[in-house]
Amino acid sequence: MTATDPADPTDPTDGDLLVRFTAGDAAALEALFARYEGPVFRFLFGILRDHHAAEDALQETFVQAIRSADAVTPEGFRGWLFTVAHRQAMLTKRKAKRLPAQADDLVLLGLVGGDPADARTARADDARAVFELIDLLPAPQRAVILARVVEGKKFREVADGLGCPLNTALARMHEGLKKLRQLWEARHA
Repeated sequence: MTATDPADPTDPTDGDLLVRFTAGDAAALEALFARYEGPVFRFLFGILRDHHAAEDALQETFVQAIRSADAVTPEGFRGWLFTVAHRQAMLTKRKAKRLPAQADDLVLLGLVGGDPADARTARADDARAVFELIDLLPAPQRAVILARVVEGKKFREVADGLGCPLNTALARMHEGLKKLRQLWEARHA
């Protein structure tokens, strides 16, 4: 039996890795992602039948996994992860039916839509405040967030551009968003 054999009793369980990750061990997150990247991608591709859509849904699944890792029971991680993946696949399908991608981006930016002008102005003010807070983040986290959110790059492209593993880019995004939320709450308390 090899160390990469999933039935190897010396390999850490998903639960062990999840507990280590929630305690701050980034290597545990990388091990979980390495373990599930292929199976979750194949699952998503089976639903979406589109390579790029499945890749996007995979990235969003892992982002959700990072954000919610504290709320998951270690024993139920695998089932929970596939549930999140299924939810992301359904969101992707609904989004594809609703609007073309370019129109979706314009709606998100508040440039079109049925909102009154004052609501769009308020969103623009919030966006400026968020960018000010992003400038306060550590450089690695700031780089990932800007590349993903502002430039619209996929996580794999972000990782390649920054010369880091995919899991590192995902972890930096998670930590950056967590810090950004804390900064936002402190400013608006």
